[in-house]
Amino acid sequence: MTAEHRVACTQSQLRVVLLVSTLLWTGAALLAILAIELAVGAWSHTAGIGEWNWDVALALGLLSGCWVLWRGRYVLSKRRVALWMEERYPSLQYALVTASDPLVTLDKGILEAEIDRSNIDTFLRPAVLTPIIYAGVALSVMAGAFAAALTLASGRTDTVVHDAPQKMGVSTPIANRLLGLSIRVKPPAYTGREVSNFDDPSAVTALIGSSVKVLGNGRPRGIVARLGDQNLGVNEIGRKWAVQFIAPATATTISLTDRGYDRVLAIIPVTDRPPVVVLTEPSRDTVWRHVPSGSINFTARATDDVGLSSGHIEYTVTTGSGEIFRSRTSSLSDIEFGNSASGQLHASIALQQLALTEGAILSVRAVVSDNNTLTGPSTSTSDTRTFRVARVDEYDSLAVEAAPPPPTERSLLTQRMLIVSAESLLKTRPTLGAHDYVASSGRIGADQADLRKKVYNILYEQDEAGGDSGVEGDDEELDPQLVLNHDLKQAYDAMWDAERSLNIGEINIALPFMKKAASALDRARLANRLYLRGRTPRVVVNIEKVRLTGKDKGQQNIAAGKRPRADTTSAQLNRSLDAALAIATSEPAHFIDALTRLRAQSTAANSAFATSLGEAVDALRAGKDATSALVRARRALLGAPRVGDPSRPWEGVWDRPQ
Repeated sequence: MTAEHRVACTQSQLRVVLLVSTLLWTGAALLAILAIELAVGAWSHTAGIGEWNWDVALALGLLSGCWVLWRGRYVLSKRRVALWMEERYPSLQYALVTASDPLVTLDKGILEAEIDRSNIDTFLRPAVLTPIIYAGVALSVMAGAFAAALTLASGRTDTVVHDAPQKMGVSTPIANRLLGLSIRVKPPAYTGREVSNFDDPSAVTALIGSSVKVLGNGRPRGIVARLGDQNLGVNEIGRKWAVQFIAPATATTISLTDRGYDRVLAIIPVTDRPPVVVLTEPSRDTVWRHVPSGSINFTARATDDVGLSSGHIEYTVTTGSGEIFRSRTSSLSDIEFGNSASGQLHASIALQQLALTEGAILSVRAVVSDNNTLTGPSTSTSDTRTFRVARVDEYDSLAVEAAPPPPTERSLLTQRMLIVSAESLLKTRPTLGAHDYVASSGRIGADQADLRKKVYNILYEQDEAGGDSGVEGDDEELDPQLVLNHDLKQAYDAMWDAERSLNIGEINIALPFMKKAASALDRARLANRLYLRGRTPRVVVNIEKVRLTGKDKGQQNIAAGKRPRADTTSAQLNRSLDAALAIATSEPAHFIDALTRLRAQSTAANSAFATSLGEAVDALRAGKDATSALVRARRALLGAPRVGDPSRPWEGVWDRPQ
């Protein structure tokens, strides 16, 4: 072996030794920093195993490795390697350096013979392995120090080791902190309900606005909680970790993570529905020829899912006719329910005190409200019972075609009533806030829109074509030549201007248009006309549209062509269930989480499917068979399987005649 080849071999060995030594010294420095952090944390009781500063530890470890590489940079030069070999065997007297130098052109035979006789390999082998031995000893010592510090910290705290030490193979004494959870649900104060406790549930059902607290064993270090896409803070209560949030308005999930452990809980919100009130007595509307004597008794039954607050019987007496009328509203039988779930209202009205005259209308309804202070209170009303005193001229001898009487329960709304309401609201403006004032004006604007649509139906004879649905027609129906009554057209246009101003709270601007519409309606009403109520309505049917053979606004009807099948919600849920079942065997833990998330997604769309999924999750977490629950979930989406006729044998293409 020549001197040059001998130096090249030694250089290769030193490069490998340098890389191995760098890795060993980096690991030793990292363990040393972690051991120091553990010891300081256990001594001060302010830091724990879960609070290692990995950025600092990794940075110092990398700096140690870089320092080792810098010190061993000489392995890149053959001349430096040859000098290093000469230092280990000085008796060569630079013979190796001279013989391995390619620039030397003299005869190197004597030098090569001297190097062969020196037996330099015996001295170099220990020198090459010495850096690895030192680095290995340092790593072993630091590993022992780290193990001792870990034992010391584990004896003084019950926190857990973070994710990164687990990747290094460090075993932790603390088990999964996501097991054995306890849930405390505190309903809103207005419900008057007590706090509910649940032990290790798969889902949490809570009233919207409730305070939900999730409690688990252990310290909060290293635990991550997310409500949907929102991060939640994890606090410490005593010797437990806790997560607290407000029940949202839509179904969602809360995801908990503890190192390599995951858990998902479904949050099922319960909506505080408005109360329900039914006027049970009297049971129907009435038309009186003469005002009876005595009084009328009213009874209403009210229920609520949480609790009722108050209620009363409200009546309105309207006298007059057309656009000239008087109306007064009063209430009877004010009652406090005291947050009970149901109750009754009773009232009696003496007819003589009301001074009803011909054409007068008495409207009675029940009004109740609940205690919802978060999104309410919610107020509900019953159906209105209407009592009308007939006029004498209704029983004349004019012969007309027979027709049923008009529905008396329909509320009477006129332009004059809207003007009175708008003027009253304008007077009370100083006592109302801006939001309430605009909202009240908007409600008058909505009533103005309803009346405008009724005028439209009369103006373009929509009642004969399709009833009084109040739906304005196409642009072609707005042709001025189709207008039969120009007074009604003027009232219709003025109502449009009034409605726009009312919707933004500009009552001062709306009142002139409203009065203009009222004047136009008076002129139209005083016209000499005779309306015969018994005429059969004219039915208009677009035969081509029904047969799907016509055209819509010049474009070809696509209904007759092939259209893709609609992707319904049930089909989407069915695909999600198939995706979850695909990982049932390979990833059972993720399978349970997928079913929990699917339950939260389907709560509003298919309650039966969500309930069956909840039963399946409970069965899987208890180690039981969940097949029957999953079958019920599938049938809740797709329905029961079709059963063929058992009397008919199976048949196929092989049974058909050729």
